[in-house]
Amino acid sequence: MILLRLLGIGVAYGFTFMFVKSLFPEPFVLLIMQGGTSSEGDLTTLALVYMAVGLLAGLIAAPIFGAALLLRRGSNGDERSGSRLVLSLALALLTGTISGVLTLLVYAYGILPPGGVLDPLKLVRNSVHSAPGVGLLIAWTIARDLLPAGLAGLFLSPLIGGTLQRLYEAGRPPQQRSYDQYDY
Repeated sequence: MILLRLLGIGVAYGFTFMFVKSLFPEPFVLLIMQGGTSSEGDLTTLALVYMAVGLLAGLIAAPIFGAALLLRRGSNGDERSGSRLVLSLALALLTGTISGVLTLLVYAYGILPPGGVLDPLKLVRNSVHSAPGVGLLIAWTIARDLLPAGLAGLFLSPLIGGTLQRLYEAGRPPQQRSYDQYDY
């Protein structure tokens, strides 16, 4: 039951992330309508792959995040509950990170043609820096998905943040009130 709920949350976050990401750096929905080919290859394929990566990232991130919440709530050291906004942003940023890794894999395995403007590995291939510089370029490639992911988390916080908060707090005993919290 929890897994289905998490997959539903993942679809919502993945879809919202996919929609917000479609505005950065090019509106991919317009590329689908335009069709044809460019230096990036077939524009419809490019748009559909980028959108599928966003949706798949949400489906992967939600169960991972849910498992982390279930493990975290088991520890007795944390007495405060997670805020809707914090939980929503954390899931969204995890979705963005997974999307960045999936985008790297898409170009590395040749699903999309290499060498285009949107190819993140083009910078790595053309780098004249040593190993730390290449690592920073890969980190930048992953981090460029964090802005649209953060925006998706902000948009979904009022809608789905409550569900994440209830999942985080489920199974915890109610907190006892201290003497300072009672009104006299």
